[in-house]
Amino acid sequence: MQNSNIPRNLRTSVIISITTGFFILLFSLVGHILTPGKLIAFSFIGGIIGLITGTYICFKQNTIEKAKLLPVMVCTLYAFGLISFIIVFNFDKPLLIFFCFLLFGLATLIINHYFFKRSNFSRNKFYAVIGLLFSFPALYFIVASLLKFQLGSGFLFSAIEAILTQPNGQTNFNTITPFLFGGGLLISFALNFFTQFKIQKTDKNILHYKICRLSNSYLNLFVLLIASIGGFIIIAYLVVENLT
Repeated sequence: MQNSNIPRNLRTSVIISITTGFFILLFSLVGHILTPGKLIAFSFIGGIIGLITGTYICFKQNTIEKAKLLPVMVCTLYAFGLISFIIVFNFDKPLLIFFCFLLFGLATLIINHYFFKRSNFSRNKFYAVIGLLFSFPALYFIVASLLKFQLGSGFLFSAIEAILTQPNGQTNFNTITPFLFGGGLLISFALNFFTQFKIQKTDKNILHYKICRLSNSYLNLFVLLIASIGGFIIIAYLVVENLT
């Protein structure tokens, strides 16, 4: 039975990888036409659209169950963001880029295999953990910046400085961080916000669903609070920077 799952998971991984790669190339071409030399943002957007499209195709082909569609999608999205971050600062290393693409394919295979075997798992705990992971880049940057510029301790900020001092490091950092920081916090907020509501299917209203009660998941509330504070700090920082 386990062996029969391998082709299914492999097919899912191949579909997601191919659609992601196709949309990256497509949006890179569009970006090259519209803004020559600034392809990172377009490529990242294309990769996200391709990933979502590939996951949905797999769902329509019944290789991903409906109940596991969102967990598979957000985990694959996190893997894509992590690998993209590595690639953006290593454009001069083609072997590493090739390895990262292989790693993305392997990640999708592992993610699909993991959720295929897990029929019952706590979605509240899952969304709390994945929410913390999505929030981590922004929270790390906030804490590292506060320690360096307010307390004079740069041991956390040294990793960021190493990135910024690379060729085009500042430009690439400014291009990708809105997706990693803003997008990560937004995804974390959304996932843990909707876990606070228990939704029940019904035929008594137009939408066929109703909120039957509020959840008491304090772990998800904690992650929701962390994402909200992180988002508020970053927005306040951007406002102050633009005003000054």
